[in-house]
Amino acid sequence: MIQQRRRAGRTRLAGYLVLLSISALVAAMPQASARPLDSIKTRGSLSICAHPNALPFASRKGNPPGFQIELARAIAQQLGVGLSVEWVISGNQFRIADCDLIMDTIIDPDALEQRRLRASIPYQHGGVELAMRSDAPGIATPRDLNGEHRVGVMSGSMTHMILNRRGVKTIPFGFEDEMMAALDSGEIDAAAASPASIGFFNMNHPERKLRVMALGDGEPDMSWDIAVGMRRSDSQLRGEIDRAVERLLADGTVRTIYARYGIEHRAPQRKQ
Repeated sequence: MIQQRRRAGRTRLAGYLVLLSISALVAAMPQASARPLDSIKTRGSLSICAHPNALPFASRKGNPPGFQIELARAIAQQLGVGLSVEWVISGNQFRIADCDLIMDTIIDPDALEQRRLRASIPYQHGGVELAMRSDAPGIATPRDLNGEHRVGVMSGSMTHMILNRRGVKTIPFGFEDEMMAALDSGEIDAAAASPASIGFFNMNHPERKLRVMALGDGEPDMSWDIAVGMRRSDSQLRGEIDRAVERLLADGTVRTIYARYGIEHRAPQRKQ
């Protein structure tokens, strides 16, 4: 079963990266001309890129739409425009997609500069956590992980490499929902996953809630702030997006949206 999920995961990995670490794909983008704020106002809508089948992040079915879509709608409303979504599942689709914003962009100044991607002020602190079933024995802290434990990781991720260096037996996956299912069924002993995926699983399986512990503390490659990425923008658009994010943080909208998906809102560690 794990091998089947691993094969399926490899074919879906690019789509997952579009959601959680979009900066990994931005390097492959052609440099498009900027779409300034005035153009967006005239057109009457912002556009975002999102995966069509990746809850809690986004879903084309729309019930629920995913927190990325809800956050983007709230930002568009603050700007007085509508929201359109470019549904993408691969790097090739992403390169030709006509989108202005990318939610959940990881703030890494060097990577942002290299890839010419603007980022708003952060709205969430994210990273990687370690999830286990409530009955999992022998793991009191992440340092208890060893070569005997089967730990699910995102294939090719920095967490994958860090845990391998520690001698942990890692099982790569392409999608976090597959990792959560494998953990729930006992195919793996623990999962290194995003707080969003873990929180969403726990909300939908209250009778089988996973135990969670911090994994990224002290590891900058497993802990980061998240912002709105602007693929094509001018300084006026970035200013408007920043102000929209500030208002949505201040009035509790961001926290409320996350809560609908079982996710804790965690204040960013710093302002950009």
